[in-house]
Amino acid sequence: MSVLSSNQAVLALASPLVWIGMVSVVAALLLCLGAELQTLRDQGRKQQIRGSWWASAVLLGAGLWWPLQAMAEPGLAAQGWALALPLLGLGLSLATAEMVLEAIRPRRARPLGSRLLMSGAAIVLCTLHGLLVSWGSDLPWLQKLQDFVASALLQTGLLALLLLVRGNSVSARALRGALAWAAVGLPLLALYALNPALLPGGQPLLTVSLALLLAAAVGASFWMGLLHLGDETSSAGPNLDLTRVDPLTGLATRLGLEEALNQAVIACDRDEASLALLMFDLDGFNPVNSSLGHDSGDALLRQVAERLRASLGAQDVVARIGGDEFVVLLRESPSKEGLAAFAKRVLEDLARPYVLDQRELALSASAGIARYPLDGGKSRMLVCADAAKSAAKRLGGACYCFFAPGMDGDTREQLDILRDLRLAIERNELELFYQPKIDARSGQITAAEALLRWHHPSRGMVSPAVFIPVAERFGYMRELGNWVIDDACRQARVWRESGLRMRVAINLSAHQMRQTDIIERIERALETYSVHPSLLTCEITESVVMENTQAIQDTFKRLGDLGVHLSIDDFGTGYSSLSYLRQLPAKELKVDRAFITDIVTSVDARAVVDAVVKLAHALGLRVVAEGVETQGQQAILAGMGCDELQGFLFARPMAAQAILLWATEDKQNTPAFRPSLFGETSYTEKF
Repeated sequence: MSVLSSNQAVLALASPLVWIGMVSVVAALLLCLGAELQTLRDQGRKQQIRGSWWASAVLLGAGLWWPLQAMAEPGLAAQGWALALPLLGLGLSLATAEMVLEAIRPRRARPLGSRLLMSGAAIVLCTLHGLLVSWGSDLPWLQKLQDFVASALLQTGLLALLLLVRGNSVSARALRGALAWAAVGLPLLALYALNPALLPGGQPLLTVSLALLLAAAVGASFWMGLLHLGDETSSAGPNLDLTRVDPLTGLATRLGLEEALNQAVIACDRDEASLALLMFDLDGFNPVNSSLGHDSGDALLRQVAERLRASLGAQDVVARIGGDEFVVLLRESPSKEGLAAFAKRVLEDLARPYVLDQRELALSASAGIARYPLDGGKSRMLVCADAAKSAAKRLGGACYCFFAPGMDGDTREQLDILRDLRLAIERNELELFYQPKIDARSGQITAAEALLRWHHPSRGMVSPAVFIPVAERFGYMRELGNWVIDDACRQARVWRESGLRMRVAINLSAHQMRQTDIIERIERALETYSVHPSLLTCEITESVVMENTQAIQDTFKRLGDLGVHLSIDDFGTGYSSLSYLRQLPAKELKVDRAFITDIVTSVDARAVVDAVVKLAHALGLRVVAEGVETQGQQAILAGMGCDELQGFLFARPMAAQAILLWATEDKQNTPAFRPSLFGETSYTEKF
């Protein structure tokens, strides 16, 4: 009998503590999940999931609701409140969560007054929920009001801190887990400390505190287990889709923006509404990037991205579509005056000083605004916004312009070029020309660089200086780059079958280096045409190499593992880190032609080239000088120990057939081809 009574006593003691522990664990997990979803959405990874804002608000509201609901007076159920009380309390909690979300991420760069108003509304709503659950208690109303105001201040403040923690690292997620438990447990402890009558089962405050701490330990272990499982799943699954998410800023890419714009236009047409597209461009970013280095430039772009994120509402989208070009999509466009006010506030925000390496830097920005359907159809939105942004630049920058007819004259010309360029591949209008590379010592041809040419049916030969920028601007470099890779490998195979085994060099753009499938694309082309990787040189500009993003590093390493010959192009124009340069699997440096042009007349140019040659040789790299046009330049470069030369002095770019005829039919030509290029292919060079 005594044993039975002692067991009942233990159960009576444990039941309230177990209940409050379970409530705390589940509520904290709900808050964690809601904050996690909101973080992913802010980074652009949930922009294609409709209703992600409301899903986050529901999870957060449920996490706020349950602990207070667990304190509801049981006598209210007997008074007929069994169903109405929980539903009313849930509504108040959802409203509280939404107010906190709106307060920390205001729509349209909402001023500080609006933030404070929403924060106050969240505190009032949370207090009302507390008063509701204590409706039937005997406590004085003033006492209850004081207690629940204090609890509401603590809870909404901790929730705001939870939602302000950014990032997907384990430490960031662990911090969100700790803040989620604090947002549940600390307000409860505050209530119990202020009013011991609320303690469950009349237990001592110390006992309840220990129960909450135990619940926190259980919840933290469970949360970290979920993180570990999620990380393993992520690492086992596909990589982040870099075609839709910019790896540097976490914003949407051009493709992600276009998909969001498609959805927004459909909704506008259905609801007879309007939307706006604003394009922002930093004034003077390139000098900053050059003088401070690419790491500082990347840090600046990330800060700009954060400021743009903070200016948007729940349904809006921000994307990075170029180096320092950002686009904001406002799904619910305000009036022209409202758009002007929004653009002005964002420009003012972007003009605030940035802190880079413990120094302040001030930059302005220019903006162009296009409205749908006022300024045209969906396909013209980016074009119109870009034209308006260019008009703002021409006015001196640090301002915004609305699109107006006549602004897009140059853009229409570029769109015509883009339209024809999209058809050029299937119409067989593209061709690779090849410019030989010459050994500086022997004067013999050792390799050739592939250069893209376009035979337009009405424009004639279109310079790559005309159509390459158009392809980069409108996102067509992937298709052009893939064609160049395939055709260069095809031509290397044709030459080899004709007895000429010569290395071919192609240029890889920044866009291609970020392609998730670029290695597979190159590997597939090499296998298709049975070309050994060592016969393909991939030239990557120094500025792209020094972006030093994870995507660029991974691509560079995988290219080296594949066995292709890697060259750093336009060397000397950027600010390379020597320690980083040593780690790259590159085999050669290509000196920028700007230094070669002045090498005869400029002491500084000779000093730079001489330093580059010595640096490269010290690192075990070959040096190629491009743009050699005079014998004086040739003599100086050969004297410095430059390994290969390329330029009009030796040969202009020519068709592939001309290269072959030169190599096989006229043996007296100067310069001659290196004899080893005509040797038999060794077994190790075959697939």
